[in-house]
Amino acid sequence: MKVIGAWLAPFPDAAVSVDADRTPWWTAPASMAEEYAVARPLSRRYWERLVDLRALPPPFVEGLIEYSARRAVSRIVDERYFAVYRGRAEGRYFGGFVPRDLRAQMPLDSGGDRVLRTLDTLERWTGRPVFDAIFVEFVNASKSIGAPPTLDDFTRVASRVSGQDLSWLADAAVKPGRVDYAVETFESRPDADGRFHTIVSVRRLGDGIFPRPIPVETRFADGASVRERWDGRNATATFEYRSASRAVSADVDPDRFLLLDEQRANNGVTLDPGPARAAANRWSARWMIWLEDALLTCVAFT
Repeated sequence: MKVIGAWLAPFPDAAVSVDADRTPWWTAPASMAEEYAVARPLSRRYWERLVDLRALPPPFVEGLIEYSARRAVSRIVDERYFAVYRGRAEGRYFGGFVPRDLRAQMPLDSGGDRVLRTLDTLERWTGRPVFDAIFVEFVNASKSIGAPPTLDDFTRVASRVSGQDLSWLADAAVKPGRVDYAVETFESRPDADGRFHTIVSVRRLGDGIFPRPIPVETRFADGASVRERWDGRNATATFEYRSASRAVSADVDPDRFLLLDEQRANNGVTLDPGPARAAANRWSARWMIWLEDALLTCVAFT
């Protein structure tokens, strides 16, 4: 509660008690399952006491509670594992009895999944200070509205505090639609004069729309790079270049601010086999270590 209280406002009550969510009795420490089991009901109690949530869509409320819980637990994760993510996924074997740290970000599978990704996208889009100011103003404004705040009220506060049109928030949070932007075509071929002709085509594959400019970055063998801005409302866009060096990679959203994008694997294409070979070696090594640990675990029970 100290983390959330420092972020928004102190908890109204001097003390609070909640029933922790149930967790398996044996969990991987890095999954922070026990910490989340306490943080989630505390986060829910905090928001229920601070804001009248009745007029907000249930998925938005669930996403807000999940974001707050993860933000609180992230302080522990950062201090314990020196990591920037908010949780670690946990796999379970032998009928769910044996836990295993998967060393990956905790998957989002709650009802607030889409809202949580919308909030994370908003945080990266505006920056942490502006993001925090939006929620502080929303909490303060909700006390003076005279009625339970709605999602439109939140959107208006976010637009006013950030100084930009954030009307896309409501649709991104609760409107059905799959957001997926991808590099469709990428080629770089030499011309008769020895220079290279590069074509980068990008496409919006899903029916969900992010109505803001999305960066498209093309890198060349000599270390140079070019960034274009692609309006996320457009279905396609094509960029062409002539250069002395061959293009080696093209990426949509290279800074990874658009966490609403549901398929990151098609966001980048490379013509350089080096990174792909290195990635294959890393994953092969990880699989061998996993197999070794799995065999040792099996032997321990025989």
